[in-house]
Amino acid sequence: MGVTWKNSGILILGLILAIFWIAAGQADDIGSLPMPRDKLYVEECGACHTAYAPGFLPARSWVRMMGELERHFGEDASLDEPQSLAIQRYLTDLAADSQNGTPFMRRLAASVPARAAPQRITETWFFAYMHDEVPASFWTRKKIGTKANCIACHPRANAGSYAEREVSIPPP
Repeated sequence: MGVTWKNSGILILGLILAIFWIAAGQADDIGSLPMPRDKLYVEECGACHTAYAPGFLPARSWVRMMGELERHFGEDASLDEPQSLAIQRYLTDLAADSQNGTPFMRRLAASVPARAAPQRITETWFFAYMHDEVPASFWTRKKIGTKANCIACHPRANAGSYAEREVSIPPP
């Protein structure tokens, strides 16, 4: 059974579509996440650290985090109840396992065991998988400092893009 013009035409069309898909950045291992647009979240949480995209963690992680703000990574980040509930609602509406999730977010959610509610994105299996070739000494570089400093290597992190083709490693 040989290759016919019909079969080769379909193959060529498939290759052309794949090339366009790759060129458009749609085939990256990591896609884009909807970035924080909620003013209250960005002002309150972004005042101390990056206002991380809610899609990095499942809803149960955000609920746990918002319930423990009085001891938020060694700080008291308490908010009044209306603010706390509004931010929690925003985070859970855009969480990795929300109905608003993208295929990439669903992969993130699937990487977190059902009973786990990690507080750090860097504690997820997906983060470990995507950074498995990074030596421990890398994180202590002056321009990086911590695994949570996404923008050090992902220059478009604040725009929601973590595409591997955009990674820029700072020098030691």
